[in-house]
Amino acid sequence: MPEAVVKKSSYKKLFSNTVIFAVGSFSSKVLILLLVKVYTSYLSREELGVNDVISQIANWLQPIVTMTISEAVIRFGLDKAYDKKKVFTLGNMVCLGGFAVLGIVLPIVAISGVADKYLSGYSMLLYVYVVMSGLKLVYSTFVRALEKVKLFAFNGILTTFLTLIGTIVFIIGFKMGNTGYLLSIIVSDGLSVVFLTFSAKLWRYLDFRRPDKELLSTMLKYSVPLIPAQVLWLITNSSDSFMTTHYLGSASNGVLSAAYKIPNLVATVYFMFGQAWNMSAIMEDDSDDRNDFYTNVFEFNQCLLFIIAGFCLLIVRPLTGIWLGPEFQDSAYYSPLLIFSSVFSCFVTFLGSIYLTSKRTMRSLATSLVSGIINIVLNIILIPRIGLYGPALSTVASYFTVFIIRAYDSRKIVPFDLKIKKLALNIGLLALMVIINHEDLGIGRNMRSLLLPALFVVIVLLNYQKPWEAMSKMLPRRLVKILKRLGILRILFLMGVLAGIIVLGRMTMGWLFYFIGALVLAQGVLLGKKGLSYPALALLFVSVWAEMSLGAAAFTAAVASLVMLAAFRSRRELLAAVIMTDICVGLHFGASLLVFVICFETVFILVLMHERIAAGIGRLLGIQPRKKRRRKKKSSRKKHTTAHR
Repeated sequence: MPEAVVKKSSYKKLFSNTVIFAVGSFSSKVLILLLVKVYTSYLSREELGVNDVISQIANWLQPIVTMTISEAVIRFGLDKAYDKKKVFTLGNMVCLGGFAVLGIVLPIVAISGVADKYLSGYSMLLYVYVVMSGLKLVYSTFVRALEKVKLFAFNGILTTFLTLIGTIVFIIGFKMGNTGYLLSIIVSDGLSVVFLTFSAKLWRYLDFRRPDKELLSTMLKYSVPLIPAQVLWLITNSSDSFMTTHYLGSASNGVLSAAYKIPNLVATVYFMFGQAWNMSAIMEDDSDDRNDFYTNVFEFNQCLLFIIAGFCLLIVRPLTGIWLGPEFQDSAYYSPLLIFSSVFSCFVTFLGSIYLTSKRTMRSLATSLVSGIINIVLNIILIPRIGLYGPALSTVASYFTVFIIRAYDSRKIVPFDLKIKKLALNIGLLALMVIINHEDLGIGRNMRSLLLPALFVVIVLLNYQKPWEAMSKMLPRRLVKILKRLGILRILFLMGVLAGIIVLGRMTMGWLFYFIGALVLAQGVLLGKKGLSYPALALLFVSVWAEMSLGAAAFTAAVASLVMLAAFRSRRELLAAVIMTDICVGLHFGASLLVFVICFETVFILVLMHERIAAGIGRLLGIQPRKKRRRKKKSSRKKHTTAHR
């Protein structure tokens, strides 16, 4: 009985944490999807390429500067044998020491001019970028170690929302280009650190007076081998950008960066699951049913990844046309290979968690070294010969090779079942979808439109059972009953109908979506149903943005919000109308007028709320408002008369 309870609670905790991370990540990732349209519309190929290189340099510096201490913070912070206060204090000390060293080295590099081709005069911003991102990583990781997963998820939403505001202000409003891009991330990371500090009261876990030297040595022995492992892993991920810039220029690297946007959707879904999985893997390391736990979780993981990757391969071409700017349409040629590689990247990350939980980080280093060597060698050979297909093929080869090595090696530590036959069949089906998407094979558009959906249906039928079992436990019961009545074939048919509507909407230049959105909005307003009006507002905003511009989308949403305000007359509609109007003002008349309008709105709101403000100040000073006194007197009289009666 206790074993069954423990086993059930392990899965329940994993799935509940996954849902929390998914809710937090989903909202933030939706905002990131909107940002992609901004970046590809307001930044040139060269600017996007430079931004990508600077971001990659920051990603390389972060594990070196922080000594990957965040991995030790989550590993030892979740372990009940260690004091959380000492763990967090040592994590901060290591980070501060690394930031001091970087503050000495980076100016020397900037003055010498060695890296001018890559830094492009952004060395100071790069330093602040690394500091803020390093602190945010350690603080958010420690919040996970405290098992405050809801706060961690909310922080993800908040950070991305702040990035969106920063992007609108710095890139669209002040037109600061690359500097605006970096500032939006720096400001959001800095505010995230402040938010986590005050929300989780992290100052209570800081004590620099007596650092535990023995624990520091233990944590560094764990984290230091991960420095070259993470750097090599980043080399595998980012050497494509540097070598593409070196051989083909920043414009080509901008196209490659855009080509990664759709494959990142696959990695995003795993990221939601992977955060919860790392916590469960650490806490279940000593359990009796560990092997079965790993087997079931990996099978669920691979089923979900294959379905998502297949869906991305199905829609990669129309989604590129809608989502990315006109200068980046060529990225659709390279995205299918990168989608294929992202599946193996997620598998490799899953298997790497075995090394982390068992504290065998040297094996992670060795396998990462293999990946880095393969990627760099193939990039040197392929990029000068076949252009942007070179980095895509080298990424597939490096991830696939490391997956094979880790699948063999990690199972010596935890001998779980990989379900190899099912794995091989799914890999073969995905490979066929990649080949069909290839432009140079001469497969016609009509044939592609038939073959890709057919292969996707086969992938869904092979893999839907495990994700469905997990989702049925988390979804509302009414929805589960409806889905069971429909059955998998009807659901696939409805998905096909939805895909057809999307394709038809694209062929009609968005007018089908405008008509549907306006029709549903009118129905919601006439029937007095907000549940219809807000989805219609979202559909109009997204479709107009995809086909026209952000300004046109904001104007359309502002008009729709005013219609809803006239019908419903509530604060929510008033707030939506004000926000959309402000976006229109900022886009069409500049940031200075936007600031003036916001100040005017603030003063107007304060005037309207002067009675409430006065009441609030009175409460602080201990002065009771007159109205409340009268009410109390009336109520006391009523009580007196009723008692007398």
